[in-house]
Amino acid sequence: MLSEIQINIISELDRLVKREYELIALSGVITELQGLLSKYEKEGRVRLRKKVEFALEFLKTAQIKIFKEELLSSEPIDEYIIRVARKKEFIVATNDQELRRKLRDEHIAVVFVRQKSYLAVDGFIG
Repeated sequence: MLSEIQINIISELDRLVKREYELIALSGVITELQGLLSKYEKEGRVRLRKKVEFALEFLKTAQIKIFKEELLSSEPIDEYIIRVARKKEFIVATNDQELRRKLRDEHIAVVFVRQKSYLAVDGFIG
């Protein structure tokens, strides 16, 4: 989770992506994070709640644009991310190992944190 590492995300992305890019967050992912925040607050899971709060705060302070795409009824969040990334040819940023594997299988480029100190890419980002 970003809260546990010290990386300048923007300068690292500039190093990796040699073209103009825009940072976005999928509306369904934000909805998922808000749901997790509520769940973790009710369950008293302080460490997980703080991670989710950090992610939501990062989206606000970094002025990440929201890409509105409906999360289909009972669609798993990983499948939603894959569906939208495939349709819009997005590069996905995640450290979730299972999601990274699924994205790699779909030939979707992934940016991820390596060794808690820099970003790396799996796939072609042109």
